[in-house]
Amino acid sequence: MKKNYFLAIAVAALMLAATVAQAADVSFSGQIRPRFISQGDNTDTTNQDNQFDTRIRLNAKANVNANTEVFVQMQSIATWGNAASNNDSAQANDDNASLGIHQGYVTLKNFMGQAVNAKVGRQEVVLDGHRLFGHTGWTTGAQTNHAIRLDHSAGNHTVNYVYIAAIEAGAIDTNTAANSDLHVFRAATQGILGGSLQGYFVIADDDSAAATFDDNNQWYTIGARQSGKLAGLDYRVEFYHQFGDGAVTATAANFSNAYDGVNGSTAVNSSDIDRNAQMFGVRLGKTFKNSKLSPTITLWYDSLSGTDDEDASSSDMGTFNTLQDTGHKFYGFMDQFLNATGAASGYYGLQDIAVKTKFKVSDVNTLKIDFHHFETQTDLEGADSDTLRTNSADFGSVSTGTMNGDLGQELDIVWVHKYDSNTKIVGGYGHYFSTTAFSQLNGGGGTAGSNSNSDQDWAFLMIDTKF
Repeated sequence: MKKNYFLAIAVAALMLAATVAQAADVSFSGQIRPRFISQGDNTDTTNQDNQFDTRIRLNAKANVNANTEVFVQMQSIATWGNAASNNDSAQANDDNASLGIHQGYVTLKNFMGQAVNAKVGRQEVVLDGHRLFGHTGWTTGAQTNHAIRLDHSAGNHTVNYVYIAAIEAGAIDTNTAANSDLHVFRAATQGILGGSLQGYFVIADDDSAAATFDDNNQWYTIGARQSGKLAGLDYRVEFYHQFGDGAVTATAANFSNAYDGVNGSTAVNSSDIDRNAQMFGVRLGKTFKNSKLSPTITLWYDSLSGTDDEDASSSDMGTFNTLQDTGHKFYGFMDQFLNATGAASGYYGLQDIAVKTKFKVSDVNTLKIDFHHFETQTDLEGADSDTLRTNSADFGSVSTGTMNGDLGQELDIVWVHKYDSNTKIVGGYGHYFSTTAFSQLNGGGGTAGSNSNSDQDWAFLMIDTKF
């Protein structure tokens, strides 16, 4: 009798939930993505690190009424057998607490009676191909922000403002102002040169440094991006300039000491270091639809400025900061150069010369092959950086006179199989051809130095199901 009683309650609760969901126009979706990764570094004494990880998402979208929409995305990420994240299968793991909120926001349409949509809450901020702001979707957890986003569209024009709370230090009653915020202003126009033109102005208000003289560190990014299709060619051209304070990055890079050497006996306080950096990118691609395998060939060049002796003598930080980009999409799938501040290339900048190809092997199989050649943007051989290099500990016992800016090459091969309308099976292999400069400045997943000079391998196999 008791069993039937509880069964009746469960059925009634289920029917009530379904009725409420229908009344509120609630829809559900999700993703499960188990993945095997084999990751090596460029040190001869270590072996490949093999592991499995999984991302599980459950999404609920509620159209509350004509003006209000709510989206909640639960996410569980796990490395198989990892005791630190309560995923150790060797013991009882009933206390697994890996589930959390990845996104949760409310969208208010026609906000305050204006032609503006306001999205408030934790959300992925993705703008224009992930160049400056993306969700880093390859990573297991991916990137989200606590943010307020305002969008206005009329005709072929769009205007956006995004406020991102990057770092909040302490409770509101502690009088701690060591916070970091981003203010993103974007405007876009469609129908220009076969595509669209976007303009950016980003304010980074970074007061998170511990040192007093590094507080109130504000810097700015301004630039434009044009992309589209002309004469059968896909293209993209973009340029960004950064200016303002450079104190936080200069301190992190320990460049203030190197700056002292450039300026003789005059000590350079990091609060006096300004930011003067640029980024330029261009892409040109062509798809041969009438040829066998319908190949797509894309030529790619990115240049992120670095710091040199001239910057140091002017008390400037010349290294470009990529903000919240999805670097995995741009600088090789092995993720050697993801650090936004430029630390992965020793703050000497980055040039990426790449050829990317894609082949439609069949209706359900696609092959992608990319090749990257990386160099520092700062010349590491001539007089452009000899003083900085002499004062830097990055080069160790390696003679700076024999150093050049060649950071190596990367080959990426990816196979995508469309298993069905909801599932893709994706496998890939990457090989990094190391150089002396890469070994000294990066380490390729190991410890940077003279012993980190071997090549590096990487591979993965992933099932990605969305429903």
